[in-house]
Amino acid sequence: MWKLLVADDEPKIRRGIVGLFDWSSLNIQVIGQAEDGEVALKIIEEERPDIILLDICMPFLSGLDLVEKIRSRLSTSIIIIISGYDEFAYAQKALKLKVFDYILKPIDSDMLGNVIDKAIKELNKIKEERSYLDWSNKQIEDNSEALKQSFLSNWVNGRLNYEQLLDELNFFDIKFNNNLGIMVLTVVERLSLVVSGNNWQKKTLNFAITNIVSEVLSNWTTVLAFVDDEDNIVIIMDTENNLEWFGLCSLIEEKIYNYLHYTVIVEQKRVNNILSITESYKAIIEGIARKVKYKPVVLLAIRYINKNYFVNDLNLEKVAEEFEVNPSYLSKLLKQQTGMSFIDYVTNIRINKAMCIMEDPSVKIYEVAELVGYSNQHYFCKAFKKVTGFSPSEYRGGVISS
Repeated sequence: MWKLLVADDEPKIRRGIVGLFDWSSLNIQVIGQAEDGEVALKIIEEERPDIILLDICMPFLSGLDLVEKIRSRLSTSIIIIISGYDEFAYAQKALKLKVFDYILKPIDSDMLGNVIDKAIKELNKIKEERSYLDWSNKQIEDNSEALKQSFLSNWVNGRLNYEQLLDELNFFDIKFNNNLGIMVLTVVERLSLVVSGNNWQKKTLNFAITNIVSEVLSNWTTVLAFVDDEDNIVIIMDTENNLEWFGLCSLIEEKIYNYLHYTVIVEQKRVNNILSITESYKAIIEGIARKVKYKPVVLLAIRYINKNYFVNDLNLEKVAEEFEVNPSYLSKLLKQQTGMSFIDYVTNIRINKAMCIMEDPSVKIYEVAELVGYSNQHYFCKAFKKVTGFSPSEYRGGVISS
């Protein structure tokens, strides 16, 4: 039943209103009567009535002042003002406070009956809307993960404009800082023959890989992961620490191989803003598509180089020995499939890592050189200029700042 409160400082009027109708036949229960505003407020806070018949002029707390307090507590309560004053100023203020209706004394039973009837219809409408809202919220809650996956897919595929993207991020309460990165993982099936007998379903495998990635990234602030239409695992995340960020690929590849005995290709890019995610995603996917066509030994060699690029004496013979192949054969395959010689490939990896490290102004140039495998700063500077066209100091002073 709907709950009704009658508040008027005149006992005769209160009794008259209560006795005017068979309230139970209207599905209404009179839960209280109040002789002043303070008593009315106490009943309202305790009983939370649906309909409030309220005299505009009462002791201690006037009807209009009480309306203001009610609105801050019960936004959906139907408030019907009763007044002995036929003054426009009262009606105007009552309307501003969003009262439901305004009735003058002496109260006409037909008029009050019509107002109560309208109030009941309004309450039923509010109830239906609330039920639908509750249902909608439950649907969203139950399907939130699927909705988020759909949003992330639309984001990386460029189906959202800037305003739509911001709305979705706000809806899911996702906040990124200015350092944003995207990472894509794909399984190289032909390098995972050791576990072919397990016959893992793709969905199960992706779930296992995602759990490992989540474990590796557990200390990072904002991390979003989903599986794209081609069964690649895509991760969008804050990139707070450059050195840690660019060590994640090798770490994730190693963890997945150790736990699941699957070989994965992991590629990553830093971006400057949320709209750049789409372009970077497409570039990574194109790069992965080329890599998965490489011969297994080339993929293994590349993974070894990516993991050990900072080793000063990293050379072709050492990598070839690791995989028990002829150095000349490995060099030829690398050139054929990557378009670069062994030296050029290692140099490019090192310089790309160096460029990222140099975004941190506190790291000296000689320290950058050592971090990417150069014991001699002169050789590092020469290699850096060959790859980028700038010296390290020119790059740090001009390109990054611009």
